[in-house]
Amino acid sequence: MSLRGAILGFLALEPQSGYTLKQRFDGSVGSFWTATQSQIYRELHALEHEGLLLVDAVVPGDGKPDRKLYTLTASGRAALARWLTEPLEPLVLRHPLLLKFVFAADAPPDAVDALLATYAAGMEARRAEYVGRLGDPQIFSLARTPREAAMWRLSIEHGLAWCDTELAWIARARAALSPRSPKSRPKSKRGTTTGAGGKRWTRRER
Repeated sequence: MSLRGAILGFLALEPQSGYTLKQRFDGSVGSFWTATQSQIYRELHALEHEGLLLVDAVVPGDGKPDRKLYTLTASGRAALARWLTEPLEPLVLRHPLLLKFVFAADAPPDAVDALLATYAAGMEARRAEYVGRLGDPQIFSLARTPREAAMWRLSIEHGLAWCDTELAWIARARAALSPRSPKSRPKSKRGTTTGAGGKRWTRRER
């Protein structure tokens, strides 16, 4: 229902085509919800069949397929209002980096560090994207009220806070797993000490 609700929400702002909806997803809620073009078109057709939206106009494509501009019906606006007050769906968290990380103790340390560095670079790029959105007046020009603009700004700031948390954790992880860090060195077995020449001797109990 979340994708349907998001489409209804976008169409409540203004009539839009499926192509424009995809741009809206990528440029606004893409930090916490994604949708493919095919998913959007499939939902648009279903919502139109259910009478929640209708085609408001058809824009000639100039050599490309014509674009249908969809708008909400009264039933669509009622469905949006219901969705906004329904209980939240369970949060499903998937983190590809952490899934690999928990099994990577025996992987080459350089490979693990490279994985963390690559993820950090991607997170830095995403953070820069969010900073750009905060300063983009075109995004907030669609807001119908100051409260709506404030809520949009807060949602982007949520993305920034998440990026900062991820980057801070990566820095800690790379420092902790560095060969120079005591935490990353294997501990010797209890009751044994390594002496000169690599020989081991056992401490006697007193």
